[in-house]
Amino acid sequence: MDAFATLRALSDLIADAVTTVERTYKDAGLKPPSLEAPFDRDDPAEALRRDPVVAGAIQNLVAAAGQITAALRDPVQSIVTNSQAFQISSCLQAATQLHVAEILKEAGPKGLHVKHIAARSKVDPSLLARIMRLLATHHIFREVTTDVFANTRISSILDKGKTADELYANPHERFNGTDGLTALVEFLTDDCFKSSAYMTDAMLDPSGPATPHMLAFRTDEDMYKWLENPNNESKFHRFGIAMQGTNVEEPEDTIFRGFPWDELPAGSVVVDVAGGLGASTLFIAKKFPTLKIVNQDRGPVIEQSKAYWREFLPSHVDDGMVEFQVHDIVLEPQPVKNASAFLLRNIVHNLSDPDLVAMLTHLRAAALPTTRLVILEYIAVSASRGASPHPYARHIPVLGARRTNAPEPLLANYGVAGAPLYYYDLTVHNLLSGTSRTVEGFFDVLRRSGWNLLEVYHCPGTVTGFVIADPL
Repeated sequence: MDAFATLRALSDLIADAVTTVERTYKDAGLKPPSLEAPFDRDDPAEALRRDPVVAGAIQNLVAAAGQITAALRDPVQSIVTNSQAFQISSCLQAATQLHVAEILKEAGPKGLHVKHIAARSKVDPSLLARIMRLLATHHIFREVTTDVFANTRISSILDKGKTADELYANPHERFNGTDGLTALVEFLTDDCFKSSAYMTDAMLDPSGPATPHMLAFRTDEDMYKWLENPNNESKFHRFGIAMQGTNVEEPEDTIFRGFPWDELPAGSVVVDVAGGLGASTLFIAKKFPTLKIVNQDRGPVIEQSKAYWREFLPSHVDDGMVEFQVHDIVLEPQPVKNASAFLLRNIVHNLSDPDLVAMLTHLRAAALPTTRLVILEYIAVSASRGASPHPYARHIPVLGARRTNAPEPLLANYGVAGAPLYYYDLTVHNLLSGTSRTVEGFFDVLRRSGWNLLEVYHCPGTVTGFVIADPL
């Protein structure tokens, strides 16, 4: 396809996507959410974005817009701009720490002058204006008039649901009672951002034991042990809530899409391996209260998990239907021998291949012939349309919902529309030497640890998929 044909095809994808979104919203008697209005999770117009037709159109639109921009923009400008994208992370960190979204929520749509925003934290208003202007340039806030800023639909995501006065009075409790999304943003723009700066240093010294995170924070402890240090108590607290926030990135029903939890008999045991607070299995227990949950993680995390379940599902705790176990998933044999399912949600990418094989081998040794391994994870996809070089690619028995390539001339993995998956891939590398895996990668580690890949289910509208396996 020549250059003009490619540009026309990309333009057509954008036009078709807008037409699809417009038609779907009009049929529903709704209008798309306004960029200038605060985000409202209960708004039917927001719910309609999750409709597979709308979600697919938006994905095509974002991918095509990104590709046409890359094709036409001056490449010097593109590379220099991308090389400074870290400034957005830095500015987002400032906005969350200074509670700007909450201050602007109270100010309303007319906005507030930056000198009044800055006064709450006693910071330099001229610098804060420059920070806000960069974010407004990316539609994360809105500059109503010069130096007067207001929230947008995007910036309102940072609202922790508290008043600014409450946040300034109790800064260490700012994430309590939230959905975890702002904690996730702070974690990404703080610990993850700082670690990423050392990725090349660690890569050029492969003989060194240090991860980029170890280099960034000058420690010989892995991230989990470092977070559990008493000196890092606030970061540890934030991390636990941030992991809860990863649920918010997906539709609430994602956990129910790729595995038939309803087919497990009453009393079946579901083990949430390295489950953190246990947010995923709490969703399952709410819908299927006859299932017994075992949440496993490191000691300090389990203490957080007990409080979390006591707050959000006390009946399961009182009825003895949830058990909390301190367990090292890599070093220790799996103690639960009667599991109907082992659930691994967003933890496999934290592990290198040797550590993952060690953990999966422990699970295989404890599994019954009927036990199912349920991995809910990001599944990496090549940007190329070429055939997989994996020697067994054609023989991998992938049933379920397959992931389709993006329509041409888009990159096969939807380009910038699919970028979050690859951001997370490098994030877990920098923090823990982890990695995101392709279907072929999952096939390999499962076989090496005694599991048979049964099915892969790609959740529409997300980068998440289910990998289901049974014992070999």
